[in-house]
Amino acid sequence: MVARELNVSIRTLQRAFAAGGESAIAYIRHRRLEEARLALTTSATRLSISELAALSHFSDSSHFIRAFKARYGQSPADYAPARIRRPARQLADAEPRHRSIPPW
Repeated sequence: MVARELNVSIRTLQRAFAAGGESAIAYIRHRRLEEARLALTTSATRLSISELAALSHFSDSSHFIRAFKARYGQSPADYAPARIRRPARQLADAEPRHRSIPPW
C-alpha cells in the first residue's frame, strides 16, 4: 500500500528502507509505538491500555505491551505520568455507565 501511494515498486521501497538500516515494517511499528507514547503523555488522554492498543493497530493489548516495553524499557502503564492515571473507581464515577444508542 505504501509503495503504491508513493508510486514505486515494493522492491524500491524495501531498498530505500534497507539503506536507512530499518525495514518498512519496523519503521511503521516504531511510528505506531511513538504515537501511543505521545498519547500516554498527553494530559487530555484517558484511554485504557486496551483502547490504546486497538487505536495503535495492535491485535491485542498483551502484544502492544510487549512491543512498548521492548521499545521504551517499561510498560505503558508505568510510562504514563501519575497525573494522567486515575483509579478505576474515579473513572467509573466520571463517565456514564451506559450510553443509549439510537435505533436508527
